[in-house]
Amino acid sequence: MMERVTDEPIPTGIERATLEREIAGGFPLLKFTRQLETAFEQEVMGDRCRQLVFGGLFGILLYDLFLITDWLISPETFTTALWVRLGVVTPIALLLIASLYLNPTVGVREFLVAAGGVVLGAGSLLYLMLISRSVQHDAQHQAIILILLFVTMVQRVRFWWGMAACLACFAIHAIGLALMPAYSFEFRISANTVFACAVVLTLFASYVLERETRMNYLLSLRGRFQRRDLDMKSHRDPLTGLRNRRSLDEAIETCDQASVGGEELAVVLLDIDHFKSFNDTAGHQAGDVCLKRVAGIIQSELRDYSDDVFRFGGEEFIVILRGINMPMAVRISERIRCAVQDASIPHPALPTGEVVTVSLGVASAFLSREIRVGLVISAADAALYSAKRNGRNQVAPRLPIAEIVEMPDRKVRALS
Repeated sequence: MMERVTDEPIPTGIERATLEREIAGGFPLLKFTRQLETAFEQEVMGDRCRQLVFGGLFGILLYDLFLITDWLISPETFTTALWVRLGVVTPIALLLIASLYLNPTVGVREFLVAAGGVVLGAGSLLYLMLISRSVQHDAQHQAIILILLFVTMVQRVRFWWGMAACLACFAIHAIGLALMPAYSFEFRISANTVFACAVVLTLFASYVLERETRMNYLLSLRGRFQRRDLDMKSHRDPLTGLRNRRSLDEAIETCDQASVGGEELAVVLLDIDHFKSFNDTAGHQAGDVCLKRVAGIIQSELRDYSDDVFRFGGEEFIVILRGINMPMAVRISERIRCAVQDASIPHPALPTGEVVTVSLGVASAFLSREIRVGLVISAADAALYSAKRNGRNQVAPRLPIAEIVEMPDRKVRALS
């Protein structure tokens, strides 16, 4: 059963450069850097434990079916075989399987599976082989190869644990043959050589399978990075780097969906004063530089996690402030206005010494089923028009004046 790597968000602390180095390096020792290894194990742990539980139950069933061969080959020891398989090995194996539901650490998990397979499976087969007086021992020592395949191919124990399990199985096989005088020296050499080849082949397959699983995980992470980058590009204005209209529409929808009993939300609409004349005089390239500088100033005056700024279109920007009341929103807007003015960006279309300024309109409300974000944006747009009509380079409304516009059940504070 293949381990399924879920398409989860990019794990915290994983950098694109680190990921690409791991992919290029090929991780020949089947070990990632510490953070990548931790993320890998966290993502596959649930599916890995379920896989081991299913494989373990299947293995117990097959193991107990070998009671048929015990009866056919060595009926005189069948009672002992029945007790060993059903009374000792099976209950202990079930306890080990049950412990996997606790999601143990990778080391504990792989050790339980590897040691359980070797000690319970191969060890019990060696014991039954040694106590049997039948000359038909071939089926017993050959059955140890099945333990080898079960641990490495069915349970897919991590390669280094699998190597230890394979070497232990080989030692059990060799000891078992050495303790049986009925077998000639030549036969023992031949049988051990075949078993050694089986060990080499299964370890090679185990290495390849684990490497493919790990590479698939790294490629899935690369895909997540690529999708994140594409998503960022589709939600960002290529000129200013701010979030675009598509991102704004999604933010509005999110706020409206969480509107019932939500926090107060403030909206600031901002427009660069006399920007058309700036473009006409200095050219669009200089206008683009101006837009980028103003966008950077706005971003620097906002809170990192609670506030969002979007390019609304042309020289207009919109800021969404969550959990902010009207007086605080006006103060933030005034801070932005002063920061743009203090940046002293020369305005080529105005008299010498004049600089680029902005006008801002502010509105706020407690969102509800009746009052949506679109209504607050409309109120902020009306306030922006008032600011431009009254001389530009100002915030509307001005504190402490804030006209109260009555709405059903709620109040939207804005300048009409």
